[in-house]
Amino acid sequence: MTTIAGTKKITLRKYGVEPLDFKKNEIIYGEFKDGLTFLLKITADTEKKFFNDLTDKEAQEDGFINAKDAFNGLKIYYPDLQLSDILAIIRYEIATLNNAPIVNMNRFHQS
Repeated sequence: MTTIAGTKKITLRKYGVEPLDFKKNEIIYGEFKDGLTFLLKITADTEKKFFNDLTDKEAQEDGFINAKDAFNGLKIYYPDLQLSDILAIIRYEIATLNNAPIVNMNRFHQS
């Protein structure tokens, strides 16, 4: 699942590390480690829950096998992550202009 293909429409983040209280229809920058930054349209208000309450279905929407896999995957970015931490679930779609994604290269881009 990838954002550029339009199949990835959710991201899971540890709440409180960065501002994550997005509102439906808000337009934000989404910086991705593949070297691209997209303008994203938020499709639902940010949902917050304890990581321990993450469902397998929600984890699978973000490309993980299940909630345990999501926890282990996010520990790479948040080494101090605990199951009792609050998780932000951010739902989005790529913003487009004339049916083309609005995209730019970012600091992760390899020349």
